[in-house]
Amino acid sequence: MSDAAIDSATAEVLLLFDEGSGAVAKDASGNGNDAEVLGAQWIDGPFGKALEYDGVDDNVIITGYLGIGGTEPRTTVFWFQSKDAREHSWVKWGPNVTGEKYYIRAHLDGANCYLRVEVAGGQNYGDTNVCDGEWHHLAVVFPDGSDSVQDHDLYVDGTLEPKIGNDQVMDTNIADQEVNMGDFLAHHDFMFGSFDEVGIFNAALTEADINMIMTQGLAGISTSVEPQGKLAATWGALKSQF
Repeated sequence: MSDAAIDSATAEVLLLFDEGSGAVAKDASGNGNDAEVLGAQWIDGPFGKALEYDGVDDNVIITGYLGIGGTEPRTTVFWFQSKDAREHSWVKWGPNVTGEKYYIRAHLDGANCYLRVEVAGGQNYGDTNVCDGEWHHLAVVFPDGSDSVQDHDLYVDGTLEPKIGNDQVMDTNIADQEVNMGDFLAHHDFMFGSFDEVGIFNAALTEADINMIMTQGLAGISTSVEPQGKLAATWGALKSQF
């Protein structure tokens, strides 16, 4: 795992979903990666407001943002709640081509579903049920120097998951597919449930970083300490911008 710290330079997208109304979710990272809310309803979430998806056609699109490409390190975090076991589509970009797509979704296993990342031709998923009706914090980390889907580290509620699935070399394509949160895109199912606090970072966050985000929220982090898996910048003023 990289020891890259969270700081304002590594955050590409921070969607707090605290607007509570309207069709736009503002990006708190300062990069202008605002998202269009298509159909999802505003509800209360783990931190402030959140979105509820109907599982039919609701979606959120980060207009003009095509994700992180190639084998560049990355971390995606978000909260999810649902009692429905299905192949929920969470955060996706890239075309449905072997090694080129980058899809974070649910892995269906009977009445359970698990956190999964796939690249067409390969996948990596855990074994903790996240479709039990409770809110779960999910994190997908692709460490620096990695080149295949099984190199990912998956976290559910701050705990590292096992690596299950078939390996595949990655080369994420960011030519023409904007980041979607909810739409099934190639296959799978529309998201059905509640969704909150999405962060996309161009660095591999550590377990300590992920647990701090989980417990304090993306906008509640206000500690400024040294690197080695700890926070490197003060983000406590983020909510005051919105």
